[in-house]
Amino acid sequence: MTTAGAYEIRIDDDDDDDARRRSTNETKSKHPSSSRAGEDDARSGDGDASANGTRPRAFALREKSRQFRREWGWREASGAMGDLGTFLPLLIGMAIECGVDAGTTIVFTGAYNVLTGYVYMIPMPVQPMKTIAAVAIDAHLSVNEIMVAGLFVSGVVFVLGVTKMMELANRLTPVAVVQGMQVGVGLLLARKGFLLAVYKSSKETSPVRGMLGTDGLLLTIVAMCAVMYVSAPEYPAIRLDERQGAVADGCERKKPRRHYVPMALILVLIGLVMAMIKEGALKGLRFGPATPKMLSASWAEVRRGIIYAGIPQLPLTVLNSVIAVCALSKDFFPEYPASPTSVSISVGVMNLLGCWVGAMPSCHGAGGLASQYAFGARGGGAVVFLGICKIIVGLTFGSSLVQLLKHFPKTLLGVMLFVSSLELIGMGLKTKPGWNQHQKFLVMVTAAVIVATTNTSIGFAAGMCTHLLMEVQRRIERDNYTAPDAIST
Repeated sequence: MTTAGAYEIRIDDDDDDDARRRSTNETKSKHPSSSRAGEDDARSGDGDASANGTRPRAFALREKSRQFRREWGWREASGAMGDLGTFLPLLIGMAIECGVDAGTTIVFTGAYNVLTGYVYMIPMPVQPMKTIAAVAIDAHLSVNEIMVAGLFVSGVVFVLGVTKMMELANRLTPVAVVQGMQVGVGLLLARKGFLLAVYKSSKETSPVRGMLGTDGLLLTIVAMCAVMYVSAPEYPAIRLDERQGAVADGCERKKPRRHYVPMALILVLIGLVMAMIKEGALKGLRFGPATPKMLSASWAEVRRGIIYAGIPQLPLTVLNSVIAVCALSKDFFPEYPASPTSVSISVGVMNLLGCWVGAMPSCHGAGGLASQYAFGARGGGAVVFLGICKIIVGLTFGSSLVQLLKHFPKTLLGVMLFVSSLELIGMGLKTKPGWNQHQKFLVMVTAAVIVATTNTSIGFAAGMCTHLLMEVQRRIERDNYTAPDAIST
């Protein structure tokens, strides 16, 4: 029987050093204003740079816009579309099954994208609250019940952020448990993407898709091969040869050209064309924005919304939308990590404003950040671009846009979701300096329970209990240990 200690989750030292150098070089090249911002602010008296090299606190709005323009490219535009594999299916399902206003949701989530892009300066995602969406679609909750659930969750998270309790929860959660959550959630997203791309519904018992057509397996295979070819890393031998050549030539190593292909943007454009050519897809489109409707829920709807959707969503929001996304932002953007307090307040403010007028409950999430990063997003300009696109489309077509989006090929959404999940899994498998088998075991236990139960909260509880049991075990064994010198004496 294989023990946990027999498994090794490793990163090659050369790869790790190369990744750090690449991160530093990209930071210098893609964020040139970060080195000059402190000087500009010092001259203008608007702010100062912190001692640990983080972004200046008073970073002017105009300077941020200039930085977005300097960083902008097709890869950023592609990365902006990376999370649509999660966003579109849930939005369409809630709009059709529950009556959620798609036009209001698209406009408000677009505004959230723009604001978070300027606040965090990284591609911080805006996603649906998945548990609320799943329960709402399955149990056919009313719009009022959905909005009450969103207000309940965001209110609790906002209080935890303002009182700094979220920082305490973040400090008490072992890094290995957080990474186990990333692996587990990534595997669940990969499974969902595979089912979406291969089967006619999200259930394994449903029939497999036919080979031809806009929702056929042939499209899935072609799209998967194209994305994998573009996204796959270089072979170690190729990286070594390129690195030696770069050193010999005295120049920096460049990424292969295939890494600059905006695959997510290409897939979204192809999907929209395929959706528009379907019979009746354009007949339901109407010009004009949606009219927001103020929340007016009865006590019965308040109770049902909180019990059935709000309480189950709360652990996922705290763990995945705050703690896990902050940990992942630190891995992807070590110089500009998001703090649990700011993310908690952000989630609270978004929904305490939007849910009152019928916008779908939204949050941030580790899966969305990994998705956008996997398809090329490296700065806040990516989500600002996505937000502007959402606002324009939402104001132009309003709620009628869902009539077109429901014809978007599920195969392409599944492929995007599957590929983006690999980035989240990969980050969860990376070990930290000084890690031993204890931490690796926690990663495996947490991820395995999440996959087995399809519940992040249960996986988190299993990881924390395992951590506590192993701490007790360590202390007992340490107290019972007798040093060799004592034995000889």
